[in-house]
Amino acid sequence: MIFARNFVLGLLCRATMVMSKAIARDVNSPLSIVTTTRTVTASASTSSSSLTLATPGAPVSPKVLLIANTFEFGYLDAYNFTIQYTGVLFDQILACTDDGTICKLECGQELVSASQITALLMIPGVNLKKAYIIITGTGGVNPKYGTAGGTAISTFGIQWEWGGMFLGDDLPANFSGQYFFSYAQLTPDQYPVTVGSEVYKLNEALVDRFYATGSNVTYENVSETAQDLRATYEYDAAKREPFLARCDTVSSQVYWHGNVAGENVEYYSNVITNGQARPCNTNEDDQGRLLALFYGAVHDLVDFGRVSMIKAFSNFDRPPPQLTAYQSRFYVGEGATEPGLRNAWKTIIAIVDDVLENWNTVFDAGIEPNTYMGDIKGTLGGVCDFNSTSSAAKGSVQGS
Repeated sequence: MIFARNFVLGLLCRATMVMSKAIARDVNSPLSIVTTTRTVTASASTSSSSLTLATPGAPVSPKVLLIANTFEFGYLDAYNFTIQYTGVLFDQILACTDDGTICKLECGQELVSASQITALLMIPGVNLKKAYIIITGTGGVNPKYGTAGGTAISTFGIQWEWGGMFLGDDLPANFSGQYFFSYAQLTPDQYPVTVGSEVYKLNEALVDRFYATGSNVTYENVSETAQDLRATYEYDAAKREPFLARCDTVSSQVYWHGNVAGENVEYYSNVITNGQARPCNTNEDDQGRLLALFYGAVHDLVDFGRVSMIKAFSNFDRPPPQLTAYQSRFYVGEGATEPGLRNAWKTIIAIVDDVLENWNTVFDAGIEPNTYMGDIKGTLGGVCDFNSTSSAAKGSVQGS
């Protein structure tokens, strides 16, 4: 027992040392290491002490609202946020440019962000009915669809936590992973019973426009060590230099990593969207944020057709062939966080420029959805096109 405890403590100490400084090794060695440190860049725009506090109830109607964590805004210096708005029950920073055209919400993580965004929607004078809302931040990347340091723009947001789970010796012998599906489904390929918040589908026409704009942005590359690491993956997307991928986000309050978890996520995403989603971005934030914005749309406080997700890839969500999941998670870690965030902000800046330059001719009136948009229940109207086996994509679990 003493040896086991000392071994674990030794691993933790070693991991801590790796986080404080990058230790580069040959990528083919047992432990290929890339820096895992997340450096928070100091920015005057993230400090509430540098902002002028607006009079309670002062009106603001932004054309763009950016939502991210505080440290992620440390990598954005394109806008001068000068005025802070506050209200009852709202304890985050909502700050806007002088003219109120662009605002940022320094939002928390996980499902707690749903209550924070709800409190934002209740602030008198803050009008988000015409705002294009961009959710951003970092997450892991499925190497089948993207690469570390790249970015994703998504159509689907999927919550993974409606699955059930067995662990350890309780896992049945015929299970390929730890998760099964909601409400005691008898077979893993049966479409599960749903409550409505499992999947949100965004405005695909808006995704088309934003993807076309963002694809013209030139990205910076990751470190040489990270380049060597990505070359060892078997998937073409993983081997590429950072690029803007068009694929979907899956979020859970549980941080997962590895091939078993990754395959479970892919399978569930396939079932819950009948094969339409391409799950590439793993994170702990998006579904809470989408939940609040969706119900804001239900009550006519937000236009859900103006909501988008553009997220950075900080790391691969599973190991390359030469590493275990543990080694990949704790010794390689999230070494692409900084170039990933800079690349994501480059994409977002280009998109914001497009919105502002073409406001009168394109964006003021809004971009009409060209497919179904909304939740799994059709709450905003229309017929959901991904919750029935009759709409299953070819090659999906339910499709032929």
